[in-house]
Parts: sequence; structure tokens; C-alpha cells
Amino acid sequence: MELQHLVKKHTLLCLAGGFAAGIVAFAFGNVILSATGSPAFCGTCHSMKHEAWTFADSAHSTLECTDCHLPHQNVAIYLVEKGRTGMVDMYHEVVRDYPAHIKLSKDGWDMVNANCVRCHEPTMQNVHADLGKDLDTGGDCLKCHSRIAHGTNHLEGGIKVE
Repeated sequence: MELQHLVKKHTLLCLAGGFAAGIVAFAFGNVILSATGSPAFCGTCHSMKHEAWTFADSAHSTLECTDCHLPHQNVAIYLVEKGRTGMVDMYHEVVRDYPAHIKLSKDGWDMVNANCVRCHEPTMQNVHADLGKDLDTGGDCLKCHSRIAHGTNHLEGGIKVE
């Protein structure tokens, strides 16, 4: 009975405390999400050192890894994919079975291509990826621009053409 009386007496204080705790949790979560998508974080893994190094010297070096390598349709899809890919990357890092040259999967290719379009859409009105085919009707950015973010091999940075 005392607890009920205490809660009734301090309802506003309890609500304010809960609200403050929610804001702190939300802010902490955002900091963690941002930190775990940065090139500095991704480059700490042995298998990603060359990718992080070449990315740091690219035209896109001000971006986060997640800007290109995660979907941005909505927050739920982003968080699920971030968790899934993070667990997959951690598994392969622990068992040390990444190949010497990491390549994008078909799904990864499609995701990066969609993010190219998402960021560069305002500048692409006259771009044709295939003869006579506008990029927004199915063109593939990475067909010609796959070396911009990570160079032509693990020893050189991306191509600075922008």
C-alpha cells in the first residue's frame, strides 16, 4: 500500500524520471549506432583494414560505412539489417575465413547501388547507365563506378572524380 501511495504522490516526478531515462537511452543508442557504422570502428577488424584504409583516401571518405552498405528504406529495416550483417561480420572475423579480397554479394551490390541512387538522385537526370536507359529505370551505378570508394585493389584509395 505504501508503494501505491508513494507513486500517487509522486506521479509527475515518476513520469519526468521515466521521460529523462528514455531520452538518455535514445541518445546512447544513437551514439552506439553511429559509432558502430564509422570507418574507424569497421576498420578495427583485421579483415577490413585495407577496406578502411582505401576508403579513407576516397572521394566518399566523409561518409559512414553504413551510408552505402545498409538499406535506408526505414528504421526497422535498417536496424534489422545492421544487426544481421554485424553478426555475420563478427562470425567471419572470429573464424577468420574472410577472403583476401572481400567482394560484395549480389544483395550487397544491389544495396550499395540503391544508396548511390538515393544520394546522387538530384544530379542524375541526364545519366545513362545503359545506352538509351535512364539510371532510374534499372541502370547499375557500380557497373562503371565500383572503384570510387575503395580503389582498384587493396593497395590504393578510391578514384577522386567528383
